[in-house]
Amino acid sequence: MGAHGTQRDETQPIKGRRPLSLTIMQWVYLLWIILGWLRFAAALQGKELILGLVSPGVQRYLIAAGLTWGLAGLPVLWGLMTRAGWTPKLIHISAILYPGVYWFERLFLWQDPEAVRNWPFMLLLTILWLSLVFIALSLKRVQDFFSEKHNQGK
Repeated sequence: MGAHGTQRDETQPIKGRRPLSLTIMQWVYLLWIILGWLRFAAALQGKELILGLVSPGVQRYLIAAGLTWGLAGLPVLWGLMTRAGWTPKLIHISAILYPGVYWFERLFLWQDPEAVRNWPFMLLLTILWLSLVFIALSLKRVQDFFSEKHNQGK
């Protein structure tokens, strides 16, 4: 029974439920945020070791990149939790930012001969991620999740 003595139509989805695609995105962003903060902390703590291996510019880049990764996903998580209408636009931007930075680093900064073997896997993950984001954000259910009519009932 509903709040006013009426039965809920069992064929209709429960209002307010986050679509699975958004839940997956939320966990991916949480992982990226954690990895960013770990990178930031490791770049600060391992300063002497890093400076012994690479130039100071690279060490500063590692700090800045870790900080950026750690901060960039926070507004997305907030938007997903609060169902803010600006969240899909921010997801579009940041969904490209994270893999873009990864591929920039992989192609231009780190020359790891062992990494050659797993590039097809990482490319597949990148394609799957971007597909998930752009297909999911075009779905009506996801758009409705962020729409005003659902947010009014909060």
